[in-house]
Amino acid sequence: MMEYERSINRMLHDEHVATIALLERIESTLAAHRKATPDAASTEVSSVLRDLVSAVEADIYNHFRFEEEELFIRLQAAGDTGMTFILQEEHDVILPLGQQVCEIAATAIDSGFDDESWAEFRQLASELVERMISHIQKEEMGLLSALEQLLDEEADGEVMMRYAEMR
Repeated sequence: MMEYERSINRMLHDEHVATIALLERIESTLAAHRKATPDAASTEVSSVLRDLVSAVEADIYNHFRFEEEELFIRLQAAGDTGMTFILQEEHDVILPLGQQVCEIAATAIDSGFDDESWAEFRQLASELVERMISHIQKEEMGLLSALEQLLDEEADGEVMMRYAEMR
């Protein structure tokens, strides 16, 4: 792991680590129930579903919005348009996918899974996990490194304040 000098990079990295931990829990739940529809009211499944809904609706949405409105603009102004274009395209796919998964999860929290809704959830949640892990890897390798070079201490403080306001 790279040691980050900028506070915003440390915060984004910590969010990535937390998201990966949730994605691993989702993968584990999907694997444990690949042959039979789980009871959505079970403690394990219910906890994963609730955490997933919370993460997508609050954390991931805010994280992406902040990157788009604050960080990508700064990088584009500095001439780094390729990476921001790719990351933006991924945001445009991941958020609607995450919302779809959350709708199924929210319904399951209220009334459980049937075989059809579980199959759809498994397929879409697997895709979400795969896309999110790939996206986080790109951000860790590209975005955070670029920001480390781009932001000085004052700009780092400004973006940290802006992120606090957006959350």
